Amino acid sequence: MSTKTKDRLITGLVYVVLTLGLLLWVYPLLFMVFGSIKPSDQINTQFFPTEITLDHYRLIFAGGTGFDRPFGQSIINSLVVSLADTFSIVIIAALAGYALTFLEFPGRKLIYNGILFQMLFPTVLFLIPLYLLVSGMGLSGTLGGMIIRFLADATAVFLYYQSFKSLPQSLIDAARVDGATELRIIWSVILPLSTSVTAFIVMFNFMARWSELLWDLIITSGNTQSMTLSVLLGTFVGGAGYGTSQYLGAQLAGATILTLPIMIMFVVFRRYFREGIATTGLKG
Repeated sequence: MSTKTKDRLITGLVYVVLTLGLLLWVYPLLFMVFGSIKPSDQINTQFFPTEITLDHYRLIFAGGTGFDRPFGQSIINSLVVSLADTFSIVIIAALAGYALTFLEFPGRKLIYNGILFQMLFPTVLFLIPLYLLVSGMGLSGTLGGMIIRFLADATAVFLYYQSFKSLPQSLIDAARVDGATELRIIWSVILPLSTSVTAFIVMFNFMARWSELLWDLIITSGNTQSMTLSVLLGTFVGGAGYGTSQYLGAQLAGATILTLPIMIMFVVFRRYFREGIATTGLKG
């Protein structure tokens, strides 16, 4: 067998494996979307719908039958906490990244090393002390309790720091000579030159916050009016009396709604996602 033939066989095998992997990844997503618009008797019997219905979406937005599940309010709650935390993360991380990069002050290296050290620990380790702290502040069962946990992010500070290091110090010095304040430099000089990293941080943190389940589930304390969509969907799936087979279509509809903003953001910001990875040195 010639070398050229071997290369073609290997290339063909790679494409077959990649195609199978793609099908395995896409199948659950298509099953979820198709199941949300199929009649209940077709969900487990056929893959492609022969009839399209929006009854499952009407059911969840109406709160279901015989139980209190305010899905409309939960979507608003998810948007509020996701947008608030994403905005806060960008502001705090940009300020911290700028200070660590361009300002001279005692303990700068110690703070930066502390940020890196904090990134080594999984967040689940801090759930109990954080819950006790937030509960002691009287924020249990509120949107504020969900928001305060993710107001800042060490990874975002690190990404901004890595990005700002590539900017010349002379640029900052020239802005200072022109009379610009530090905040004006950040807003008018630094951030416009860091749009790819900012978009990456916004997309990454919004998607992570939108799909957050564990912390929101703990902090809501069973208050359905303050639950986010992911938490409400979780209780809808696992709550007593709401079996999987009985409300499978509604569960798939809720999961589709939960996934839709993430997919839209990725499609819109995919270019910035690639550029952000390359800029911050995370590629390869």
